[in-house]
Amino acid sequence: MDKLPFSFFLFLVCCYSHFASAQCYNALFNFGDSLSDTGNVVLAGLPYGMTYFGHHTGRCSDGRLIIDFIGKSLIPPLLPLSLLSDASLFVRLHVAEGIGLPHLPPNTASNASFHSGANFAFIAAPALSFDFFHRRGLSQGLHVNASLHEQIDRFQKLLPSICGSPQGLSTGAIFRPANSLLDSCRIPLAECRDFLSKSLLVIGEFGGNDYNTGLFGGWSITKVSSFVPHVTRAVAEGIERLIGLGAVDLIVPSVLPVGCFPLYLTLYQSSDPTEYGRRTGCLRRFNALSWYHNAALRRQLDRFRKKYPAVSIRYADFYAQLFDFVINPLKYGDNIEYEAHEI
Repeated sequence: MDKLPFSFFLFLVCCYSHFASAQCYNALFNFGDSLSDTGNVVLAGLPYGMTYFGHHTGRCSDGRLIIDFIGKSLIPPLLPLSLLSDASLFVRLHVAEGIGLPHLPPNTASNASFHSGANFAFIAAPALSFDFFHRRGLSQGLHVNASLHEQIDRFQKLLPSICGSPQGLSTGAIFRPANSLLDSCRIPLAECRDFLSKSLLVIGEFGGNDYNTGLFGGWSITKVSSFVPHVTRAVAEGIERLIGLGAVDLIVPSVLPVGCFPLYLTLYQSSDPTEYGRRTGCLRRFNALSWYHNAALRRQLDRFRKKYPAVSIRYADFYAQLFDFVINPLKYGDNIEYEAHEI
């Protein structure tokens, strides 16, 4: 089905300031994993995509993903701030998808136009490079060599064809080397920087696949927790690369509380009731790992807000929102069968 609750949350997070300023975007660019891959890794056959697109799309959903709704509904006309409290209006706007950008094409698509944006997300993509896991004997759990920085490499290669002038493209002069901490990047000339300054970039959710690789490889949750500084640093370095290219408007989602996932609840079930949250029934130690990641990520974002005061870096809290779905499911639809009890 369509992923309405998550996308509705992001819609609220992202639109608050933009309705106030009548912000319009040139394009939307997305980096991530299965939560936002729109076809870079194509899952064969139905039901993937059947409820909305009518054919398989590569999405890990039978409908649309968060990024589909952001692209289609983030460019409405200016609304008065008094309407921000009217959630039902936002739901109607959100579901109707408003006036916005086309669904993002995967960057691997042939004969696609990327002038309104592109999706660089790959199913099973980690934040960290494969080398990080190879050195730790975890190669068997790796599936797609498309880390965050490899996705940004793809973005940099594509960018001149989107915002470069014919003269710049023909002479190869659209990029010049950087002279800063971002020397590993290549900074676009003014026209690309201007284009990116009017584009929205979504970075994540990254980290889930990094931790899964360790956990499903037999590592203890304590050892896997040692990945957190590496993962959040990789995300931070990716954000800084994109800022160096000219991005000024970024959304960075948290990781989800994986202790609430059916897969984790099945694989790591316990007879000890203290392992589970009293109100949620979720596995507390795995949610603690997600919380640790999110706390470290927020510290990185706070650091960048001080370092780059002209850049808008917004944190999208998937973690808290999913808890609300678990505890208060009836808030998100009256067709949900739910028996109120505490575990």
